[in-house]
Amino acid sequence: MSHPLLERLRSAKPDERVSACRDAVKDPSAILLIDALGEALGDPAKAVALAASDALARLAREIDGVEAVVRRALRSHDASRRWYAALTSARIEPPTPRLLPPIVEALASREGDVRWMAARLLVDAGRVNPEVLPLVVGLVTGGESADVRRMATHCVRELGPERPESTRALLEGTRDPDRSVRRAALTALAGLTDPSREVFDRLMEVITDPSDATNRKMAAYSLGALAREHPDELPKASIATLREIAEADPDLDLRAAAGRTLERLGKTREAVG
Repeated sequence: MSHPLLERLRSAKPDERVSACRDAVKDPSAILLIDALGEALGDPAKAVALAASDALARLAREIDGVEAVVRRALRSHDASRRWYAALTSARIEPPTPRLLPPIVEALASREGDVRWMAARLLVDAGRVNPEVLPLVVGLVTGGESADVRRMATHCVRELGPERPESTRALLEGTRDPDRSVRRAALTALAGLTDPSREVFDRLMEVITDPSDATNRKMAAYSLGALAREHPDELPKASIATLREIAEADPDLDLRAAAGRTLERLGKTREAVG
């Protein structure tokens, strides 16, 4: 006789499959369900895959065999199933380098929330695995898709804000052919803890380029954030340019952003003085 939850996991209704995943955690014979839950990691309905991942992560605390099921799913030919297997594995134990391929794959997902989960997981992996930072630095400039390059900028900002290789990658990202990557890189520069002079020069270059108003405002924001922490790094010529923008630029938002940067500089220098 088939287990009733197995029948529900095969239901044509996604809601019923989600419910079956949740009920599996409370079932006294849950060990009979872990293979089916491993298959459900590749369910076409995202809610079902997430519910299966949650169920397996919780069951791993109580019964043996879950890790083996997840490892099999990591070797699946289905990219979605590999991703949810990686997510599940990271919920059971700290993420290891073997999870990197499906995590990087997920950075290119069409689903925005999956891309952000993958980025978060990549950062978590990087906290305990030093080889992750060189990987994400390479993705900023060499990722096959704009989505991958954009998400990698966020990971670099989190994992290596003090590293010169991070600075170089983000600076290159500000010249990416894709607008969204350029904007992500400009924003990520604000998080650098040891910015080079080249960073300040590049931000001023963007601020004074009238071809992209949004980029100009993002650069002004990042410049303000960096100037607050490194007030002596901004050249006098740049400060004069910011004053001109704050007083007369036709873009009111940019004028305000330049004014805030100057205000931060003034307050910081007063505090230091």
